[in-house]
Amino acid sequence: MIGKPHWFRYRIFGWGLAPKTWQGWVYVAVLAFLIGGTLAMGINDSTKMWIFAIIITVAVVDMILIMSSLPKVSDERENYHQLIIERNCSFAAIVALLAIALYQTYKNTGFMQSQGLPFDYSLLIILGAMFITKVISTLYVKTKM
Repeated sequence: MIGKPHWFRYRIFGWGLAPKTWQGWVYVAVLAFLIGGTLAMGINDSTKMWIFAIIITVAVVDMILIMSSLPKVSDERENYHQLIIERNCSFAAIVALLAIALYQTYKNTGFMQSQGLPFDYSLLIILGAMFITKVISTLYVKTKM
């Protein structure tokens, strides 16, 4: 891990991390400099793409490691607030997906009566993945309690 979890905190808006200390800001600045410097290099596009992909891959893996360690260095209130935010976002996503499925069903009832689902199959796949994740997470948490 290049970055340290105590350099960051949960983002208030959006997902991911926000710098909390000067080390976190330096980490973000160096990452931005590396990305910008790679894009500004006077080398061929193929080499530039590989360098850019390596930098982004290392950054994403490092951010995932930092985010997985963040609950250990955050206080209980911050972790609890983050859980409430994530729960509310998940609930809003489910409501939005169901609303889209209902709207598509309403729009497609006249000409799709015998062809299976009257809405896009990808909505069912997303809802199914969310349901399976919820079941597996619930079972995991119950076994750990």
